[in-house]
Amino acid sequence: MSQRTRMLQEATIEGNKLFGELDEHTPPDIAKKMEDEGGGRLMPGQIMVGLESMKASIKVIGVGIDVLKAYGAKAGLFVQIDVKESQQDKAGKAYALHYSYTGEITSIKEDPAKMGSKPGCTIEFVPSVYKKTENGTVMYNINTETQEIDLGQGDIMADHRRNIGRS
Repeated sequence: MSQRTRMLQEATIEGNKLFGELDEHTPPDIAKKMEDEGGGRLMPGQIMVGLESMKASIKVIGVGIDVLKAYGAKAGLFVQIDVKESQQDKAGKAYALHYSYTGEITSIKEDPAKMGSKPGCTIEFVPSVYKKTENGTVMYNINTETQEIDLGQGDIMADHRRNIGRS
């Protein structure tokens, strides 16, 4: 596997593009919640009992909170945020990544004001829908409302939704 470099990236908030302003993107950590299995075992195993809640953020530079509010980014609002990036490995192969979120903005933090620097802020949000694709292949597709949970190998909740009549 060859190392990659980010070549281009942009964010879209409610259909408004932030190209040169996107400085940083932190996707959510996808972590299973595990508990020990009991039942008279000398050495217990572990069983998945859920997923940890998701948090994500983007950092933008050169724009103020007033511009972000005009784009629909205000704390407490549900927004659609998409982050697209193009990466390239040492062999020159290109990779297209797309992160798509629907979620609530939990905070907009302004960067410290320093002379000679651009204004910036970090938008933190809690996705209720998160989908990540790489070259069109689904890496994650998680929807907390419908309980669709695909961790890259198929929807692990499909049978369970069907069992209770929710397909």
